[in-house]
Amino acid sequence: VPLELSFVAEDGKVVRLGQLITGQKPVLLSLVYYRCPMLCGLVLNGLVEALKEVKLTAGREFDVVTVSIDPLETATLARLKKQAMVREYGRPEAAGGWHFLTGEEAAIRSLAEAVGFGYRWVEQRQEYAHAAAIIVLTPTGRVSRYLYGVLYEPRTVRLALAEAGLGTVATVTDRILLYCF
Repeated sequence: VPLELSFVAEDGKVVRLGQLITGQKPVLLSLVYYRCPMLCGLVLNGLVEALKEVKLTAGREFDVVTVSIDPLETATLARLKKQAMVREYGRPEAAGGWHFLTGEEAAIRSLAEAVGFGYRWVEQRQEYAHAAAIIVLTPTGRVSRYLYGVLYEPRTVRLALAEAGLGTVATVTDRILLYCF
């Protein structure tokens, strides 16, 4: 992940990815858009449902970075989506570790290309076509694993985080299970 890329956080402040991906914790990256009529909401809801079942907590053992692929979306939309997702997650302490970003086309495209996330605007439908996936990053921002679909098995999410953050979040049991993962 190009850590020098700048985006606008849900509070309206400009942040570099390197300020959010700090080398300390693994990161779940989701590329969506906040006004999406269907798929993006399913991806985020699936992520929240899985995270509810994982004993690790966003902001403590790992972080989540959600980036809008639509350069027309605003920090206000990001803030509203963050409030809804953190409320649904049910762990208010996660708010500090779950970042909702918007940005300019060049930064969005650069991030998407770096992690292999394809998307395109479909003019006739007035929406983006894109994959349904979350991307697991190591603490230094390297892609560790892709989790495809809109439903994520909590055990798979936990083990993917353990694998990405080996030495930071993996328990002894996780390390044993990772041999088969």
